[in-house]
Amino acid sequence: MAMLDEQDLIDFITKAALLACNADARAHKKALWDSCIAILADCLRTSDEFTRERLLHGLEDELRGSIVQLDKLLKPPAPYPKTFN
Repeated sequence: MAMLDEQDLIDFITKAALLACNADARAHKKALWDSCIAILADCLRTSDEFTRERLLHGLEDELRGSIVQLDKLLKPPAPYPKTFN
């Protein structure tokens, strides 16, 4: 199997997680959290000390930014304005 590029890998992981929990992330929050922590820990474990500390230092801001971004992405679209002819 060919290696996925960055965006394809993100899409694959996200779709697999949503499929595995039947798109009910709230009901499976602990399992999803534990899986994410394990993936993050492995990324940090395989990084050099400087990179590890830099990533850890920025993690809170990055997570907070992702919350805002997800809220925007998951918000239902506004209805189209009515036009009168």
